Amino acid sequence: MRRLLLFVMACVALQPARADAQRRPRHLQGAENFLPAPRPSIGLRGGYDFDADAWSLGAQARVPITRKLQFVPSGDAFFGEGATNWQLNADLAYGVGPLGGIYLGAGLAALNWDADGAGGDDRSTSVGANTFIGLQAPGIRLPVRPFVEARWTFVEDASPFRLAVGANFPLGDRARRARRRQER
Repeated sequence: MRRLLLFVMACVALQPARADAQRRPRHLQGAENFLPAPRPSIGLRGGYDFDADAWSLGAQARVPITRKLQFVPSGDAFFGEGATNWQLNADLAYGVGPLGGIYLGAGLAALNWDADGAGGDDRSTSVGANTFIGLQAPGIRLPVRPFVEARWTFVEDASPFRLAVGANFPLGDRARRARRRQER
């Protein structure tokens, strides 16, 4: 019994402490608890499809589900040679960092494109999947939140790579400010 007790005490005494890489900086400890809940936002974005050699213009909304998880419906029009194609997305984005600057996501995509490439009426619509990684400015009080996003869409036998940049505009800030003024 004495040996078992000594063994348990030695195991407890020799248990490794948390590694420095696992510790959060002191100024970020508990930061999520003091941040305001994320607000819904709308945004505009532009980008480039490297596979189709086409520029894009689109819009999106960000609807918070939890503090780190957001539903992101979006749509883009692609302007290539001779035809305009479009894509609709229903994605989920997950904020990785403590302040939500880096995010990862995946979702569904519906694409409509000119099937023959001649700009005629022969169009095709397909459903696929998206994966993406992005970086959004983590500023809390900024009136606009710029972002950059790398996106892959997997549809049929293709997986085009797209790069998008844009800005999200948080909703509901004016109403919150008006209530604060009335309370004063």
